Amino acid sequence: MNKKRILFVDDEQHVLDALRRMLHGMRGQWEMQFATSGNAALDILQASPQDVIVADMRMPGMDGVTLLDEVRTRHPGVIRLILSGHSDTNTALKSVRHAHQFLLKPCKAEELMAAIARATTFQDIFSNEAVRTVVARIETLPSLPRTYLELMRELRREEPSLRVIGELVNQDVGMSANILKLVNSAFFGLRTHVSSPVHAVNLLGTEIIKALIISLHLFSRFNMDRFPGFSLELLWKHSLTTGLFAKTIAQIEGRRPPEIDDCFISGLLHDVGKLLLAANFEESYQEVLARSRAERRTVHDMEREAFAASHAEIGAYLLGLWGLPENVVMAIFGHHTPPSAPTPGFSTLLAVHAANSLEHELVVLNADYAPHPMDTAFLQTAAMDHRIEVWRKACARRLTEELHLE
Repeated sequence: MNKKRILFVDDEQHVLDALRRMLHGMRGQWEMQFATSGNAALDILQASPQDVIVADMRMPGMDGVTLLDEVRTRHPGVIRLILSGHSDTNTALKSVRHAHQFLLKPCKAEELMAAIARATTFQDIFSNEAVRTVVARIETLPSLPRTYLELMRELRREEPSLRVIGELVNQDVGMSANILKLVNSAFFGLRTHVSSPVHAVNLLGTEIIKALIISLHLFSRFNMDRFPGFSLELLWKHSLTTGLFAKTIAQIEGRRPPEIDDCFISGLLHDVGKLLLAANFEESYQEVLARSRAERRTVHDMEREAFAASHAEIGAYLLGLWGLPENVVMAIFGHHTPPSAPTPGFSTLLAVHAANSLEHELVVLNADYAPHPMDTAFLQTAAMDHRIEVWRKACARRLTEELHLE
């Protein structure tokens, strides 16, 4: 296996020396280089491609944000991390669009190694360099236009309601992913990962939400005109219902609230790769969807033919880069093709796989698409196949309740 190439950038030589000593044991897995300025880092990148860059925020001449913006433009496939001791709000928010993750000094060796390992987990599965480059370049994901307008209207009120903001974010794939990327960064110093968009909005507060959306343009509207063959409304409904079904299954199985939150957000974001492909490969993805309907083959099989990766892998790669919890990322990665030898018992992946299949069974949004049957062998190996009918009935009830509320 090839070594990962990691570039560390800090204007203080003693910090680089400390990193070199701290990470000495990683020499067998990483090929590390060190630079004391942004310009020196760009010279290294030009001379030898890197997998990851870890940069300080405040440096004379070219600061970390400027450097990472240059890296994103010139070397878009490089994973970009901020490692900084400066944690003022404005500085951290400026890094949101330019860095995949934000780490705080002092950072323990295990934490830094874990962050880099998570960010690089899915690099090796992408034989399509163009797709990998596009995913790494993504700053933000587009939102449903109607939800975006409702959110802007609420934020412009004299006293915006965090409850209303949280509910809007909680129902939108792009908004949820964007907010969770930020709130799970080390800038907030949280000891546990946050998987609930509503909780994330409450933690951030109105002023930070306003700054992110109005000043930094973290949220954007999906341009329907550029993709007439793609229904974001249908994707939104499928994703939200899958999230609700995964949550329902977790509740029935007596899971604790944090795990229930993980199941909901994994279900909500399980098709985030479709949003990414539609927003960045319009013509190619329109052809994928058209062929899927015409040939009655699954979308993810057609995606693999076109991009050498499906929306499941692509979405998992992006959210892994953004630092979302490993069980959430793995649930998204395997929701169509779960592992043949799973750990017995309940898992976030199991809930999302079952929820996605039940949503396709109970809600037929487009009869032209191929069915998505549940992998009963996977459920049998996990010793959970006897629960399928219980889940089916509970999800059908949940669907009836939701339709009644509408």
